[in-house]
Amino acid sequence: MLIAEHLLLLLLEPERGRLVVHRDATDPDHLAAAAVLLDLAEQRVIVHRKGQIVSQPRFGAGHPLLATAAEALAAAGPGLPLASALDLIETRARPVARGLLDGLHRRDLLHRERRPPWWPWADWHYPLRSLQARNETLALLRDGARSPLRALGLPLLIDCAGRLPDFLDAAAHARATESLLALGHRDRNDAAGHPEALLASLRSTLLDE
Repeated sequence: MLIAEHLLLLLLEPERGRLVVHRDATDPDHLAAAAVLLDLAEQRVIVHRKGQIVSQPRFGAGHPLLATAAEALAAAGPGLPLASALDLIETRARPVARGLLDGLHRRDLLHRERRPPWWPWADWHYPLRSLQARNETLALLRDGARSPLRALGLPLLIDCAGRLPDFLDAAAHARATESLLALGHRDRNDAAGHPEALLASLRSTLLDE
C-alpha cells in the first residue's frame, strides 16, 4: 500500500467518510501530494539532491496517480525546488486526495456515497469498509517500518495535519516528536540524497506554508 494511501486511511473519519485535519493551514490535497512525493522517492522515481527534486525517468511508477505525478515532474526539467514539486503534483494530479480515495474504494477498502444521496451535486463521502486495513496502518504508524521514508514519513505527515496525538499514546508521541524535531538538524541540501534530508526539507516546507 502507498504511503499516501496509509495517510488517507488515518485522516479519514471512519463513519462519516470525510478527511479530518486539525491544522488550519494544511490542505488534505497538499498533504496527499507530499505523500505521493515520498512514494515516488521510495520507488526511486525521483531523488532529493541539493535541495532539488530530480526525476529518474528510467524508473517507472506503478500506480496511475504516481505515474501522472512522475510525468509532470520529469517534464518540468532536471531539478525543481521541493515546494514547486508539491504544487506541480497537486495541480497535475488534482484532486489528489479524491483520486487516492477512489482507488481505495475500487479495492473494497472504503465505501463511496453521496450525502445527502438525493442531491446530485453533493460531496462524495468515503466511510471505512475495511477495519483491517486501517488497523494495519495504525500498527505501521505505532510500530514503525523498515523503510525510513515510511517510518518517519507517515508520522511526519500526520503531525503536519495536527493529528499525531489522536493515534499515539503519550510515550509514543514523545518519541515520534523527538525523531521529527531531530530532522530539523539535518542538512536539507544533503547532496547524498539520504531519505532524512528529503524528510527534513519536506517537513520544513509543509510547516512554513
